[in-house]
Amino acid sequence: MKQDDNPILEVRNLTTSFDTDEGIANAVDKLSFVIHCGETLGLVGESGCGKSVTALSIMRLIRPPGRIVSGEILFHGRDLLKISEREMRGVRGNEIGMVFQEAMTSLNPVFTIGDQLTEVLLYHDDCSWSDAYAQSVDMLSRVGIPDPHSAMTAYPHQLSGGMRQRALIAMGLVAKPDLLILDEPTTAIDVTVQAQVLRLINELRMELGMTVLLITHDLGVVAEVCDRVAIMYASHIVECATVHTIFHHPRHPYTAGLLASIPAFHTPKERLTIIPGQVPRPTMYPAGCNFHSRCLYATETCVMHEPELTPVAEDHGVACWHWEEVRLSLGSLQKAGADGKRD
Repeated sequence: MKQDDNPILEVRNLTTSFDTDEGIANAVDKLSFVIHCGETLGLVGESGCGKSVTALSIMRLIRPPGRIVSGEILFHGRDLLKISEREMRGVRGNEIGMVFQEAMTSLNPVFTIGDQLTEVLLYHDDCSWSDAYAQSVDMLSRVGIPDPHSAMTAYPHQLSGGMRQRALIAMGLVAKPDLLILDEPTTAIDVTVQAQVLRLINELRMELGMTVLLITHDLGVVAEVCDRVAIMYASHIVECATVHTIFHHPRHPYTAGLLASIPAFHTPKERLTIIPGQVPRPTMYPAGCNFHSRCLYATETCVMHEPELTPVAEDHGVACWHWEEVRLSLGSLQKAGADGKRD
C-alpha cells in the first residue's frame, strides 16, 4: 500500500510517570515520533523499556499510580490529551483500535466472542443488533476464523490460542479504525500461528487502508511487516529509520548490539554477541545517556549530557553523541567480512 507524507499520529515530548515506593519512575520520557498515513511503524525494545506504556498513553488508559505528565499526542492534528474523557471514548475503538497483549487475559471470560464484538459496533455506530452481528461475523471471517458463526457463540476459553488472537484482532478492526495499535500480537503463540498472524496483519492493512503501530521485541517480526522502525531503550527512542536502514546501517550502539545478538542460522555453533551490563532501573536513570554504562563508545559527554534524537540522514534519526564512530566501526567490520568471504 502506498503511504503518504501526512502524519496520522504525532507524539511530541511525551512523559508518563509512575509513583513507586522507590520514587518516581519515568516509564516514558520526552518521547517523540511520527506515524504517516498508510505505514506500519514498529516500536521495538526489550521488556520494561516503555513500549506498552506508550500505547496506553496514546489511548489515555494510564491509571494511578501512573499519570501522563507532559507532551502532546496529535491524532489527525487534534491533541488527545486536551479532549474530554467522553470525546476520548469516541476515539477508542472507533478511530484508534488496539489489540492488547495476551488474548486470554484481554478477552472477557464471561462473555462470548460475539457479545464482545457486537458491543464495539453498538457503542460506536448507529446500527441495529442484526447489522452489528453481520459485521462481526464478516470480520471474524476476514481474520481467518473458519466457522465464524460458531466462534460468535464461543467463550474465549473454548478457542485455541491462535483463534483467540485472531478474535482479538477482529475486535480491534471491526469498527474499521484509521489507526490500529498492536501490542505484542504474536506473544504466547507458536511459530506457525505467528506467521499466519503476521500475514493476516499485512493483508488487512492493504485491504482496509489502515495505519499500524506494531509494538514488539522481536526484530524478525519487524522485518516481516514494518516500513519504519523506532528503537526504544529505557524510556527513550534512540534510533528511528526505515527497516532497511536499521538492519543494514544502524548508527546507535544499542541498535547495533541488538542486531549482533540475533542468531545466524548459516553459521552454526557461532557464539552469540551480548550487550554487557543491565538496563538501569526506571527510578535510577542516569543524568546523561541511559545507555552509557553499557556502551563501548561512551565518554564523559555521554555521562553528563543526554543526547537528543538528531537527523543523520534522510528519514534517519539517532540519539547518540558518537553515531559517526559507530558508522565507521561497523563499516570496517562489514569490509572485513566482505574481504573474508572473497578470501
